[in-house]
Amino acid sequence: MDLGAAIIVVGVIAILCMPFVGLYARRRWLTGHGGLFDCAYRTGDGVPGSGWVLGLARYRGDQLEWYRAFSLALRPSLQFQREVTSFTHQRPSSGLEAVVLFDASRIVTLKDRVTSREHALAMDPDAAMALMSWLESAPPGSHYIPHSADSPL
Repeated sequence: MDLGAAIIVVGVIAILCMPFVGLYARRRWLTGHGGLFDCAYRTGDGVPGSGWVLGLARYRGDQLEWYRAFSLALRPSLQFQREVTSFTHQRPSSGLEAVVLFDASRIVTLKDRVTSREHALAMDPDAAMALMSWLESAPPGSHYIPHSADSPL
């Protein structure tokens, strides 16, 4: 094999590896700006077990930021504001969800108190407990009002 063919092969391999290197670098960058945890988001309420998108989440101030796992975007796809988000309920993953989601996932349902929209997140039991604690607590001086999910601000 001549030098020209070797350069082309190396170039093609480098181009094929770039998305994986980009995903790795993005995850490292996000981890450096706060601890990440695995968290899937349900995009629709259609067929049970469908509509789940794998992702990563982190707490940043009074926001829970959710990022798609297989995206190169550095901005979160979703943001949950602590002062307008309330915990509705949680349940274990079942049926097809248990296969599609992370091992031993808990499905946590959150409600936006302004729009009344419900969001389903799947995470491990420790992350679910941390999310409930984060929603119930607030730093001193914040404007979080710990009322029911139907309570307006």
